[in-house]
Amino acid sequence: MPLSPEQLERMQYLLGKSQHTSLTPTEQNELRRYVVAEKPEAKDVTFETVVTLGLIIVGAYLVYKFIESTA
Repeated sequence: MPLSPEQLERMQYLLGKSQHTSLTPTEQNELRRYVVAEKPEAKDVTFETVVTLGLIIVGAYLVYKFIESTA
């Protein structure tokens, strides 16, 4: 998976923030960059779809990390 731990942490922060308040256009672009790094086909989707995909990506990272820690 191409995101660094720092990028993943920032992505989690932006996703959490988006659930409580509007992200600035700069933050929206940053979040879109992280999602597109994982899913290039998400380049032209709506921001709501970016958020949904971001949540799925973060969830997958967390599951992977959990499985890795129990192996």
